[in-house]
Amino acid sequence: MMVSQRQGMVEGRPNVVVVGGGFGGVNCVRALRRTDANVILVDRNNHALFQPLLYQVTTGVLTDSAIATPLRRIFEGDRHVTILRGLVERIDLEAKQIEVNGRTLCWDQLVIAAGMENNYFGREDWKSHAPGMKTLSEATSIRARILDAFEKAESAFAIGDSSEVKPYLTFAVVGGGATGVELAGAIKQLAVDRIAGEFKSLDVSQARVILMDGGPRLLSSMSVRSSQAAHRTLEKYGVEIRLNCQVTDVSSDGVRIGEEFIDARTVIWAAGVTGSPLANQINEQLQLTPARGNRVPVNPDLTVGDRTDLRVIGDLAYLKDPRSDKEIPGVAQGALQMGTYAGRDIARQLRGRRAAAPRPFTYFDKGMMATIGKGRAVLDSFGVHMSGFPAWVVWALIHIAFLINSRSRFTAIWSWSWAYVFNNGINELIIEPEGEPEESEDDPGIPAAAPGAAG
Repeated sequence: MMVSQRQGMVEGRPNVVVVGGGFGGVNCVRALRRTDANVILVDRNNHALFQPLLYQVTTGVLTDSAIATPLRRIFEGDRHVTILRGLVERIDLEAKQIEVNGRTLCWDQLVIAAGMENNYFGREDWKSHAPGMKTLSEATSIRARILDAFEKAESAFAIGDSSEVKPYLTFAVVGGGATGVELAGAIKQLAVDRIAGEFKSLDVSQARVILMDGGPRLLSSMSVRSSQAAHRTLEKYGVEIRLNCQVTDVSSDGVRIGEEFIDARTVIWAAGVTGSPLANQINEQLQLTPARGNRVPVNPDLTVGDRTDLRVIGDLAYLKDPRSDKEIPGVAQGALQMGTYAGRDIARQLRGRRAAAPRPFTYFDKGMMATIGKGRAVLDSFGVHMSGFPAWVVWALIHIAFLINSRSRFTAIWSWSWAYVFNNGINELIIEPEGEPEESEDDPGIPAAAPGAAG
C-alpha cells in the first residue's frame, strides 16, 4: 500500500488511542513510533507541559515556551502519529469508542494518561478564590494575580488607604508538598530579590508569605532531614509556616484556619489532587472500587480489570510496587516509566509477541527533590540526602536533562543564569483577558461596534 508522507491514519491498521499529552502519554507514543498502527494522541491542549517547573512561570522566572512544546512539533517526523486537540467527554468500553468534542473515535487499544486535577475536597466554590496550578493557563493567571497584588498595594499606599496595603501584600499558599514549598519560596524571592527596587513608595520586600499544611511537617513524601532543611531555609527567608492546621473557609478576602482568619487577597491552592473524571467512567463501567485520590486500580502490567486492550498510566493509575509493597508515587519519573512500559507492551501485543503473563511493571525510584529559594534545594536519592547549593545544582542539571527539547533547555539555562546573577525575571507582565464587547441598547444581541470598525 502506498501511503502519503502527510497521511496519518491508514485504513486497515489498528487504532491505538492515547488520551493525555503529559509525561506518560508522550513517552507511550514515542515507544509506539515503529509500530504498524494508527497512533492517535488526544489532549485538550496542543502542547506537552513540563509541570515540575510550572511554578517558575507563575513567578516570572521562565516563559511559558520554556516548559511547553507543541505536540505536533514533537511528533512532526512520525507520519503515523495523529494529534487531536479536544476534550474526551465519554468512554464506552463495551463499544470500544471514545467521544471527543461530540465526535466518536474507535479504538483497538486505549491508554488513559489523563492525569490529575486540583482537589478542593468538595468545596468547589473555593476554586475562584484559591486557584490551583496544574495547567499553563492557571500558572499565567496566578502570575497576574500575584503581580497585580503588588500593584494594588502600591496604589492603596499612594492614596492613603493603609488598611488595604497589608492584605494585598499577604500571600497564602495552602499545601506543604513540593509545589507549595517551591511556590512559597519563589514568591518571597520575587518580592525580596527581584521587584523590591522597582517600587519607590512601598517596601514590597516586607510581603508576608504564609505556607500552611494539615500535616506535622513539610514535604511529607521526602525524608525528615529534607523536610527540616526546607523548613529552616524558608523561615530564614521570611516565609511563615503553619503546620497541623486545617483550612475551613476561603473567600475573596482571605483564608480561615480554624477560628483564625488571615486577611490575604491572594490565596493559592496546592493542597492535593484528585483523578480525572475519566477515572470515574472506567471504575463504574468495570465495577471497580476507586483507589485513594479517585484513581483507577491497575494490574501489574498496567491493564485494567480483565481488559488487555485498556491501560491506565501515570498519576491516574494506582499500583503498588511488588518489591516494596509501597504505592508508586504520582510523580514525573513514574509517568515516564509507565509510558515507556505501556507503549512497548502494546507494540508486542500488536505483533503477536506478548506473553500470556507479561513481566510486571517495576518502578525505578531515582529519588525526589524540591527547590526552596534562590540557589537552595533539598534532594533524597538512593539513601543520600543533600541540601543547599549543591542540591540546587543537581536539581538544575536533572531538570535541564528532562526538558523536552534543546530549545527549552537553552532557554531554561539562560533564564536561570539571568535570574541568579541579576535578580531579574524574564516575564513579569500582567496579562488579563479582555472583557466582553459592549452591547447596543437598541438590540442586545448586536455589539455596539463591529470588530475593526474604529480603524
